[in-house]
Amino acid sequence: MSIVYVDILIVINLVVDYLLLFGTARLAGARFERMKGFFAAMIGAVYSLIIFADVSKTIFAATKLAVSAVMVLTVFGKRKTGEILRLLAVFYICGFLFSGFMMLINSVTQTETIFIKGGIVYFEFSATETVISAVMAFIVTEILRRIFRRGEPEGTFFAKVFYGGKYAVLKGFTDTGNNLSEPISGTPAAIVSPFSVRNILPENMLCAMEKKEMSTENKFYLIPCKTVAGTVLVPAFRPEKLVLMNSEGEFEAENVVIALSENVPENMLIIGKNLILKEKISSEVAEK
Repeated sequence: MSIVYVDILIVINLVVDYLLLFGTARLAGARFERMKGFFAAMIGAVYSLIIFADVSKTIFAATKLAVSAVMVLTVFGKRKTGEILRLLAVFYICGFLFSGFMMLINSVTQTETIFIKGGIVYFEFSATETVISAVMAFIVTEILRRIFRRGEPEGTFFAKVFYGGKYAVLKGFTDTGNNLSEPISGTPAAIVSPFSVRNILPENMLCAMEKKEMSTENKFYLIPCKTVAGTVLVPAFRPEKLVLMNSEGEFEAENVVIALSENVPENMLIIGKNLILKEKISSEVAEK
């Protein structure tokens, strides 16, 4: 290929990087926000212009790794070093899958329409070939996700938090970076905004939680939670029941406490991969 068009190069890498980041979120079970994904993909697209620069392989590899890390941080936020490295590894696995399918199609069609340099892609495929590659890569990603994350709560869902004969309906998602738990028993902790469950908790309990005044009457926990600013104590209570609902049915959490944090968006529940679900339950049981 003798001619590389800048506009096509940027657009292709913008789309490819966005799909790779989305696939990373699906495979790793992390939250994916479209705008953050777009900005991260734009970073990768602009970086693709490096193919026009005369740089050594060492500099190219180092800058590629650094930009990839920035993209992952842009989408998934600040996390522990181990979690960032895991997400970065999944990101590259998705990239290898996509590149493999592109090379396969290029081999089958026996054309010289593809150029890949260090993960930077340029090709002159038809719309049909591009869609086929994306669909095949996504299918493989989904298969891997189901194999490696079998039995774990995953994706987005709706949740019902039961307490005192009442329940609150919330939107939720699984964040594998969340391993918060009650320190004594090791019970997994889901995280929610205090406002989202205000209607199901007694007023005296809410006041005690706000002041962190523990007593035998106000049964709640204080859980140490690590944040960017350091470790803080967040109040948590044990619900009567937590039911998660998705396209596959309704599932009850085996053992869980609900931690309250003002950093969580309203009407949103966050669970981690440490949460264990019981067998599928019927809608009639979930309503009780």
